[in-house]
Amino acid sequence: MREAAEKAQELGMQVREATYGTWSSPVSEEHAAHSVFRLGDIQVDGEDVWWTEARPEEGGRTALVRRRPDGTVGDVGPTTLSVRSSVYEYGGGGFLVEDGTAYVVSAGDHRLWRLERDGGRTPLTPGDPGVRYADFSLDRARDRLVCLAEVHGDGGEHPDHRLVAVSLEATADPEVLVGDREFLCSPRVSPDGGQLCWIQWSAPRMPWDGTELWLAELDEGGRPVGARKVAGGPAESVIQPQWGPDGLLYFVSDRSGFWNIHRLRSGSVEPVTSLEVDFGRPQWVLHLVNYAFLDATTIAAAGSDQGRWRVYVVDTPTATARELPLPYTEAGFVVRSRSGRIVLDAASPFASRSVVEVDPATGAFQVLGRAQAAASVPREFLSEPEQVAFEGSAGRTTFGFFYRPRNPGFRAPDGTLPPLLVRVHGGPTAASSPMLDYAVQYWTTRGIAVLDVNYGGSSGYGRAYRERLAGRWGETDALDCIAGAEHLVARGEVDANSLIIQGESAGGFTVLNALAFHDTFHVGICHYGIADLVAFDQGTHKFESHYCERLVGPYPQAKEVYRERSPLYSANLLRSPLIMFQGLNDPVVPAGQSRAMYEAVRENGVPCAFLAFEGEEHGFRVAENIHRCIRAELYFVGRVLGFTDAVPDAAVEIENMA
Repeated sequence: MREAAEKAQELGMQVREATYGTWSSPVSEEHAAHSVFRLGDIQVDGEDVWWTEARPEEGGRTALVRRRPDGTVGDVGPTTLSVRSSVYEYGGGGFLVEDGTAYVVSAGDHRLWRLERDGGRTPLTPGDPGVRYADFSLDRARDRLVCLAEVHGDGGEHPDHRLVAVSLEATADPEVLVGDREFLCSPRVSPDGGQLCWIQWSAPRMPWDGTELWLAELDEGGRPVGARKVAGGPAESVIQPQWGPDGLLYFVSDRSGFWNIHRLRSGSVEPVTSLEVDFGRPQWVLHLVNYAFLDATTIAAAGSDQGRWRVYVVDTPTATARELPLPYTEAGFVVRSRSGRIVLDAASPFASRSVVEVDPATGAFQVLGRAQAAASVPREFLSEPEQVAFEGSAGRTTFGFFYRPRNPGFRAPDGTLPPLLVRVHGGPTAASSPMLDYAVQYWTTRGIAVLDVNYGGSSGYGRAYRERLAGRWGETDALDCIAGAEHLVARGEVDANSLIIQGESAGGFTVLNALAFHDTFHVGICHYGIADLVAFDQGTHKFESHYCERLVGPYPQAKEVYRERSPLYSANLLRSPLIMFQGLNDPVVPAGQSRAMYEAVRENGVPCAFLAFEGEEHGFRVAENIHRCIRAELYFVGRVLGFTDAVPDAAVEIENMA
C-alpha cells in the first residue's frame, strides 16, 4: 500500500480506498482488444521490412505493411484487401515478398495475387473459392511459387492437401507436385533450384507429435523425383526446414527432448544446438520461423527457456550458442535477417509486440514498427509478472505467471485480499508468455489478480512437459489450474472465496470441466469452448479431426471416456455462474455446442449468460464484438462477486441474468 501511495504522489494523484474490482482504470476495452494477436508474418526484402497486422477496428482486416529504409511505414494494396490464409482453418503463411513484389492470399476470395510495384494487382490462380493457398517458396529458376494448396470438395468431406507450383507469369491452374499425403506443409526449394523439401504427417499425430522431413530432386521439368524421408518419425516432431547459405538443409527437431536446430550433412543428421530450450512452437499456424541465417556460419534463433523467450546467436561450425542481453521475454514467432542484423517480433512485460531489429554483436536494438494500438498506459499502472512454480497434478512441478493488482490511485480496505482470475490458454498445446497484454492489465488495474497457467501439456518446456496431457486432457489441465489457484491462496495472495477461471477454445473446455467436476472456482468465463468431446471428435475440421485420439483415446473404443470428460454430459453438476461467448461461423467448435451447454446450465437455475456473434469464427476479429465481450466479462464477474459498480455505465445485453 505504501508503494501505491508513493506512486500516486509522484503522478499527482490522490489515493482512494476502494474495494478490489471497483478501481477505475486507464486500461480500456480498446486497449484490451488491441492485445488480440496482431502482428503476423514478417518478411525482409533488401532493406525493406514487411509484415501483416490484424486490425479489429477495420472489421478484422489483416493489412499488409511495409517499412522502407527511411523509416516510413505504410499499408500496401487497397484498403479492401485482407491478407490472410485459412488453410488448416488457422492459416498463416499468407504472403511472400521478392524484389519489391508481394505475392499474397486474399481472405475475400482465397486467390493468390501479385501486388505490382505500381499498385496494381494481378491474379495468379483461378477464382475457385474451394481452393486455398499458403506457405510459399520462390522457385527463381522456373518463375514460379511452390506452395501448399487445400482443395475442398462439394460434398462436405475433408479437403485434400497438395504441394503445387503456381506460375508467376499468368493465371493458370497450378501444377500438382506432391499429393496423396494426409497433411503437408513447409515446401522449400533449394537456392539452386535443384531440390525440394517438405514436411508431412498423418493422423492421429499432430505436427508437434510426429512429422517427417522429405527431400526430392527436381528434374528438368521442375517435378520432384527420388523422394525420400531424411528425418522425423512417429515420436519426433520436425518443423521449420530452411536451406542454409552453405547449401545444407537445416530444420528443428525435438529428438533430444527439446526443439533444437539440426542439419542434414552427407545424409546424416547432426545437431546445431543442444540446449534444454525449445527453438520452436506448436505449428497451429503455417510459416513459423524461429531462426535465420546471419551469414555463412552464424544463425540467430529465438527459444523458450521454461516459458521465457530468449534470443541466441549460434556459431554453426562449433555448434555453440550465446544469449543476447535483451529486455524481451517473448520473441521470435518469426525471425529474419537483414544485412547481418536480426529482425523479429518481440515483447516484454512493459512493451507490446513489435517488429524489432537487433545487432547480433552487442544486443543493441531498435523498434522498426508496431501494430496500430490504443494510447499507451503509464508504466506505473502495469503489473509485472512473477514466474511461479507449484505442485500440479500427479505431484509434478507446474508453471505460471502471476500478476498482482496494481493501480497507484487506489488501495483496498485493510484486511482484504483481491479476487483471482485464472487464465487458461488454448491449444491445448500452446503457452502463455510474460509479456504486456492489456487483456491482463484490464483486470489488474481494476484490482483483480491474474494467473496465466502453463498447465501440463503446454509448449516451451520440452517434449516431456507437452506429453503430460496425453490421454489426460480434461483432467491434467483442470487440476493444474486448480493447483495454481490454491497455491496463491495458500501464499495469502488472493481471496479464496473469489476465484474466477477464464479460457477460450481448448481453454474453454478446461473452464467447463473445472466448473462441472470441481468446486474451486466461483465464476467461469468461456469463449467458444468445447463442451462435447464426442461431437467435437466427429464434427470438427480435418486438421483436428483425430486430435482427441492422443489427448483422450481412440474413438469409439474410448467412447465412455469421451462422455465422462465432456462437461455437457455432466452439466447438472455445474453450480458456479458461467458466461459464454460464441462465434456463429466457428468451423472448429460449432455454435451448437455452446448453446447446448448454456441451456443445460440454465436448467440448473445457475446464473448464466450466452452472447453469440454473427460473422465471427474461432477467435473474434471485430473490435466492436471484442469490446462487448470484455465489458460483459467484467460486468458478469462483478454481479457474481458483489462489486456491481465495476462497469457502471455498461449497456450489456446478457440473457438470463438472475
